[in-house]
Amino acid sequence: MKHSVYKFALMLGLLSLGACSTADKYASGRYYEIYSVSGLGGCEFKPAFNDCAEQRVFDVKISDNKEKVALAKFINPSDSVSYFGFIRNDYQAQVKPIRDFLAWAQADTHTAKRLTMKRPAGNTYGYLFENREVEYQFDFTQTRAGVPMLVIHIDGKDRYFGLTVEQAKKLLSTLDAWYDNRSVGYKLT
Repeated sequence: MKHSVYKFALMLGLLSLGACSTADKYASGRYYEIYSVSGLGGCEFKPAFNDCAEQRVFDVKISDNKEKVALAKFINPSDSVSYFGFIRNDYQAQVKPIRDFLAWAQADTHTAKRLTMKRPAGNTYGYLFENREVEYQFDFTQTRAGVPMLVIHIDGKDRYFGLTVEQAKKLLSTLDAWYDNRSVGYKLT
């Protein structure tokens, strides 16, 4: 009898902790989960030098309704930074520039190329549900060292994100996993 009471008390305590965690999540306005993905990254690209300045490691932020995903950086359970994102209902069009870059790099043409796309902001610097239309610019270039690089720039923002072929492949495989409702990584929040 005593053993059953302890089990019941332990189970009740664990259930209440789970409920508190969920209540805290929604009370703080966090309508997403963040996942760590091994090997997902890029760089802070400097157009003036045509090269990377600083490496970035990305986490993935996924909305609770699974309709939006963004590259982000987890800081702590109540703080994260988002960089740019993708929306499920326009996914194929939004990842087409990444697929085009991989084909361009494989063709080894060495001719720079620029694509621009007007689309919902998705996640530009912190806003998971920002739907205003912004211009995304995708540059296919060679760095000073001759490395094929996909450079992503969002109109009105100062940052440029650079991805090598391997980093673009990892990004695409992570996004495809999200789109197919497969696991993308280790849950942080």
